[in-house]
Amino acid sequence: MSDSFAHVPFRQRGVILIVALIFMTVLGLLVLAGMRTGLLQERMASNARNRQVALQSAEAMLRDAEVNTVKSQVAPFDPFVPTMFVAACTSGFCARPAPAATPRWQLVDWSSTTITRTFANSTSNLSSTVVPAQPRFIVEMANTPVISPSAGGGICPTLVSRVTAKGTAFDAAEVYIQSMYRTRPGHCY
Repeated sequence: MSDSFAHVPFRQRGVILIVALIFMTVLGLLVLAGMRTGLLQERMASNARNRQVALQSAEAMLRDAEVNTVKSQVAPFDPFVPTMFVAACTSGFCARPAPAATPRWQLVDWSSTTITRTFANSTSNLSSTVVPAQPRFIVEMANTPVISPSAGGGICPTLVSRVTAKGTAFDAAEVYIQSMYRTRPGHCY
């Protein structure tokens, strides 16, 4: 009996080959999907990093503007005459727009060095390897000066200004942040 099976030729049908090809195709698709997901996550991480760089540069600019520009250039004026705030936004000081008008920070040419300002001290500038352009800011008058009595019985105008800082990072990431700053002449304190 064993001799009868020895003479029958064994036929290969190629089923294993087809199963292996299907398995390799599915495995290849899984690898491609994994690579695509990894690339997408890398892009998202890069975008998040760039946004954080832009946010941090705008934050640094805002704090520098509050301390070194608004406080030192607006508060010392006595008597209070806000003539530095003009419609053309010269040197970063912008007049208050009409009530229904678009705020000036949305209309300003942020690349202009005559309209916007940067760090008060050039040693504070950020490295060009970190940001493509230095952060900039403007100070916009947010109210008409309000006359209020001072502690000494005199009258003191109060100015509220909006400080807007713009930070940029690579891949066109931009962040705008604002703070409101209230100032009065020195004799009112």
